[in-house]
Amino acid sequence: MRDLPPSPIEKLPKTERSPLRSQRSSVQKSTLLLVLGIGTSVAAGLGLGAYRYGPRSPVVEGLFLGEQRVPDEGSPASWLARRQLDALGWEARFHHDGEIVETTLGAVGVEIDVQASLDRAGEVGHVGSLLRRMREARLARSSQVFVPLAFWIDEAKARRFLESIAPRFSVAPVDAVLDLENKRKIEDVPGRELDIDASLAEMRATSFEDGVVIRLVTKRVPAKVTALDLAQVDVTKVVAAFETSFSLFGSGAGRAVNIRNAARKIDGVVLPPGAGFSFNDRVGARTRENGFTLAPEIQGDELTDGIGGGTCQLSSTLHGAAVYGALEVLHRQGHSRASSYTKLGLDATVSFPVVDLKLKNPYPFPVMIHAHFPQPNKVRVEILGGEPVAKVEYGYGVGQSYDFVRRITVKSHLPPGKRIHRQKGVRGYDVTSTLRISYVDGRVEERRWFSGYRPSPEVYWVAPGYDEANLPPLPEHAKGIEGRLADASTATASFPVSTPAQAPAP
Repeated sequence: MRDLPPSPIEKLPKTERSPLRSQRSSVQKSTLLLVLGIGTSVAAGLGLGAYRYGPRSPVVEGLFLGEQRVPDEGSPASWLARRQLDALGWEARFHHDGEIVETTLGAVGVEIDVQASLDRAGEVGHVGSLLRRMREARLARSSQVFVPLAFWIDEAKARRFLESIAPRFSVAPVDAVLDLENKRKIEDVPGRELDIDASLAEMRATSFEDGVVIRLVTKRVPAKVTALDLAQVDVTKVVAAFETSFSLFGSGAGRAVNIRNAARKIDGVVLPPGAGFSFNDRVGARTRENGFTLAPEIQGDELTDGIGGGTCQLSSTLHGAAVYGALEVLHRQGHSRASSYTKLGLDATVSFPVVDLKLKNPYPFPVMIHAHFPQPNKVRVEILGGEPVAKVEYGYGVGQSYDFVRRITVKSHLPPGKRIHRQKGVRGYDVTSTLRISYVDGRVEERRWFSGYRPSPEVYWVAPGYDEANLPPLPEHAKGIEGRLADASTATASFPVSTPAQAPAP
């Protein structure tokens, strides 16, 4: 490359260069020194400010965490761990529709998340530009920065708690029924139940503190039978019917009250296709508040007075109608002794809330239970909704029978020489029931079930000192006096008995 000639300025001797160029150079040097000086001063000032006013620990001085100031001394983690233990006892109120359940955060699985809370606090004065950090530190030092605590929820524990209180907020739906006697429809009423998942979501969205109020969420539970279902039942057609008789006088008066009360509770109940029925759920507890009264009932092997005595006669009548209507009998338990008002094997005992009669509608059309009284002393249960779908033949056989004993009980309240024939003796039986169902489409089905009836003693109440020789002779099938049998193994008579299948009178 060819060398360029030197600049004219550079060729002049230094003493002969332009005075203007020399002055300009001097100004530039002075400006550079000034800028460097100012920059150094600012840097020094910022450094001093950062030292004096910036955060110098994981948690800035003066910070409020969960409405409490973090101590200047000691470990913030240790301080927060102590608060975590205290927070387990903080009060929590769960509410819905005016009802409140009071508990503690610890009881529902809520506690302070120590690490997450420290992480939140550590962001103040430690994130962003230097100026931002200095500003946050200054505000914290003047008690103007508040950081909320972080919490975590043990959802398994919270779910168990919500499940435990769920019954308090549940309202059972009311099925629609048809009051045939008064010719009116009773509309269905939806129920409600606690929505566990939605209530958990409410907990997750809550800002917890001592005395926190948490909203519970419920969801609608529709009735199993609606007014529309009622309209679909053809009440002019009878699938099957069964009836039994009872006494209206003496000890039977109370039984009559209970039978009528229970009948009103099941009358008009509709079972859609595939739907089930629970006698206990429908009739409810046998209490005075529920319309029941004292009447004789079986307890052990003797009759005694109890609230609701006689209800079993209605359940047995319903069972008979279900059997002849070829409904599915999901659960049935026979009485401890044979009943006088129906055939062996057709009875169905009930005892709220343990022993129940449960049925199911197997048909493609809805059916209705109609319980009424064709005569004052007769209860009739009809299954309405369609033509009979089958010819039903019921029969039973007795495999073994058992004789009873006479029981003599001394009652101190009886006057001298008095006796009362308290209970008639009844034999015990082992019974196998057979049901033959011949459907109109040609199908034939057989069902079998067992009933074990224990013998019931003949019972006499006598006054103290009563001469037992004055009692009547032992009746037929009585094997002796209780506690005085010579040989119990030979005193029990048993033999097979066969009974032909019969249908009940219409």
